[in-house]
Amino acid sequence: MIVAGELKRERHHNTRNKESLIGTLNERYKPLTPWERLELLFDSFPAREILMTSSFGASSAILLHMLSKVKPGHPVYFVDTTHHFKETIAYRNQLAQHLGLNVIDVSAKPNRSRFTHENRTWQKNHDLCCFINKVQPVNELRERHTLWISGLMKHQNANRDKLNIFEKKRDIVKFHPILDITKEEAELYVYLHDLPAHPLVNQGYDSIGCTHCTAKGHGRTGRWANTAKVECGLHL
Repeated sequence: MIVAGELKRERHHNTRNKESLIGTLNERYKPLTPWERLELLFDSFPAREILMTSSFGASSAILLHMLSKVKPGHPVYFVDTTHHFKETIAYRNQLAQHLGLNVIDVSAKPNRSRFTHENRTWQKNHDLCCFINKVQPVNELRERHTLWISGLMKHQNANRDKLNIFEKKRDIVKFHPILDITKEEAELYVYLHDLPAHPLVNQGYDSIGCTHCTAKGHGRTGRWANTAKVECGLHL
């Protein structure tokens, strides 16, 4: 089995050896259930090297619930863009209490965040606004970790359908434990574990981001509606 040291030694090198390690990880983890994948990850790698972020969006409760059972108290980083719906902040607080999560807020430096408010950057350059408020703060977190747990699922859009459970992403390895669960399986998981829903879901929001760039819609159609943008940049 691959151990943390092997992955860490290859962290800053785009080598065939690292690609081989990722391939071996995918072969080992693919037959497992999402829960088993998460358990094996924490059994195989030091917790301090594992980064967990969450948007506390419409589908976030599934992975957060699994983490709370597999590794209670593990830090969950919430990127506070300062452009969130008030309902998202309330949902973060609700889930944190319900699941006993160790939530840590991170955000852009105050002057940068203030610039996007004053400049109304979301109206002029979606990518720049996302980079300042989401990508840059997470990049700083990535520097301190070897693996990054993500709750992406294949059924959410075409880009995500092409992903593997483990993906090399520059200086870090992305881990998608719930990547291959279906929409129906996700809904059943929420029902069986009696997980609270994001308040905006019942109002017609299937995917929830910042207030200025989120509209009601099926799937991710309400994100950056009427534009060519489909991702914030964290997962591309």
